Amino acid sequence: MFKKNLKTYCFLFSLSVCCNSGIAQLYVTIPWSSSLNETFGNGKANPGPLNIGHTDFEYVTYNPPGSGTYSVIFSNNDAGHIFFGPFPTTKPVPGYKMIVSYDGSFTNKIVFSDTVRNLCNKTKYLFWAGINNVAFGSCLYPDLSFNVETTSGTLIKSFQTGRVGGSSSEDNYSWYYGYYSKMPPGPPVSFYGGVFEVPAGNTDVVVKIITNPSTARPQCTATFELDNIIVMPIGPDVRVSSPKYPGGWITGSCFEGNVPLDLNAKIDSGYLDFGMPNYILDQYANPAFQWQQSLDEGYTWTDIPGETNINLSHNFNIPDTFWVRLRTSELEDISNQNCSNVSNIMKVEVDSRPLDFSFTTNSPVCTNGDLKLSVTGGATYNTYGPNGFSDNSAFPHVYHPSLADSGWYYSEITTFGGCKVVDSEFVKIIGVNPVTNPDRFICYGDTVHLHASEGVSYSWTPPDGLNNSAVSDPTASPTKSTKYEVMVTDNNGCQLPEDEVVNLRNGLLKAMISGPDIVCPEDIVPFKDSSIGQIKSWEWNLGNGSTSSLQNPTAQHYPPNGAFFSISLSITDTAGCEATMQKIIRSVNNCYIAVPNAFTPNNDGLNDFLYPLNAYKATHLEFKVFDRWGRLLFQTNDWTRKWDGTFGGSPQPAGVYVWMLSYTDDRQQQIFLKGTTLLVR
Repeated sequence: MFKKNLKTYCFLFSLSVCCNSGIAQLYVTIPWSSSLNETFGNGKANPGPLNIGHTDFEYVTYNPPGSGTYSVIFSNNDAGHIFFGPFPTTKPVPGYKMIVSYDGSFTNKIVFSDTVRNLCNKTKYLFWAGINNVAFGSCLYPDLSFNVETTSGTLIKSFQTGRVGGSSSEDNYSWYYGYYSKMPPGPPVSFYGGVFEVPAGNTDVVVKIITNPSTARPQCTATFELDNIIVMPIGPDVRVSSPKYPGGWITGSCFEGNVPLDLNAKIDSGYLDFGMPNYILDQYANPAFQWQQSLDEGYTWTDIPGETNINLSHNFNIPDTFWVRLRTSELEDISNQNCSNVSNIMKVEVDSRPLDFSFTTNSPVCTNGDLKLSVTGGATYNTYGPNGFSDNSAFPHVYHPSLADSGWYYSEITTFGGCKVVDSEFVKIIGVNPVTNPDRFICYGDTVHLHASEGVSYSWTPPDGLNNSAVSDPTASPTKSTKYEVMVTDNNGCQLPEDEVVNLRNGLLKAMISGPDIVCPEDIVPFKDSSIGQIKSWEWNLGNGSTSSLQNPTAQHYPPNGAFFSISLSITDTAGCEATMQKIIRSVNNCYIAVPNAFTPNNDGLNDFLYPLNAYKATHLEFKVFDRWGRLLFQTNDWTRKWDGTFGGSPQPAGVYVWMLSYTDDRQQQIFLKGTTLLVR
């Protein structure tokens, strides 16, 4: 005897199917090849009592029934047809179940009995039923025998349920709202029964569910529900799969276009595990095959004529939804469905050519837009078009199309079953194909012309280094490698970005000369390179006829003739880029600092100003002029700024004026001088 919940049973039996059950409602519609399948009726019409001879209990119409009676009760969620596959689902329908009550005085009373005919001797059969204890906490728990007998009364096999729902052990495990777990207090849904074989010389058996003797007091009552009493053949594990949709439980074909349904089958040894020595379900010695189809979601099955191979390739002649399975048995028993093991069920959609389909686009589209195509009415799509375009989605896209993407687009619209139609749409792309220069390489500080065309307006970004960002041909002098992007707009308002990259061959390169601006007589003049960059060579022209390729040339001498000399430095960096600087120096014939002892501010161009002469190299200079009363008339820190003999805009009278001069000389010595000057008018 075994007792398992429905989910566990389906797993352990490896019957290539999986089933589902609802809590508190004992139901499962068996789509296998069953010899007995007592569901107590589906639909809303109460089937009433069992036929005479099927039970020792008295039928009543109320619920719950009293001891020794039973009723058949309605449930909105009683029986469900099962779709098999990797993810099975149930379809609950209204139906009925048997509810039975008995007390401790009942012994060996038949709850249910029926004769199962036309069985085979080489086939193993499963006798099972769903039982639910609905009187938790009672002092009597249902305890039943599942007996299989010959029609003459000889016992073939007996299976015991034990106490149904009466302990905290395995009895309280069940398939509970989609989870196989320990049940909370309440009625579990468990299936009980076992496997038997028909003795040689017999083809009919009688199956019985009988109450076992109890030691409980007579006033103790057990009440339980009984449903889905099944006798069915079991055998090797038969698996059907679709080469078109591997791993799925739905497939399809097309009745037009000669697209057949192709299914492959595989048979392996199965097993039953009841917590006792395994029942091995061996391969058939001489197997035979018969493919079947159902038009009513698996309630009734008919053989497909001529389809007797292990694999199926069949053309259907009408569009519809079918359920297909493979029935197998030993060759001599294949005509008897009561001897056949069946596979998992495949749902088959047989399609006609698509009728309600569409293929649309958002044409015309600018070159900077998004060409969108949309296909409906099929299960799969293959869209192709100009410029090598191909896409198998329902929403093909061409991002930023070019003018070359204009033209006819075609879409193959295919149903799940393989029926196909082809639709087409013409697409027009409008806009510009701007032309820009190729990427260029320049040296730091160089200027380059950018270029774009084919538009009516232009916008360059970033504006850094550009003389004008709104023209087609700006000049660029970037301080780093820059990718310039131009948005070109045509007279249709279409825009398209293009880019032009200006790469700097080097970093910052700048020629710089350190040296004096004024050269005094007898000065030996040093010049130093203070350039910036990765410099590898220097070329000096020192303006006095001397040149040098040293980084810092030797000190130079210049004649004291008051002339100007041009000093130039050309440098070359490691990238081969060049930079040049020119420095102008003046050679003076006198650098002695003195203040005149008289001046004549009459604007004749001779001695019109008072100031310290030749203070070319003086620093931190301060020059002040006072009148005879000590009033400060003039002050400056710039020796070239001269006193013109006025104060507050008024000419000062002729006479003697005091001056003071302080400065730091070229030897960094502090000098202070004081004297008088005669203003002559």
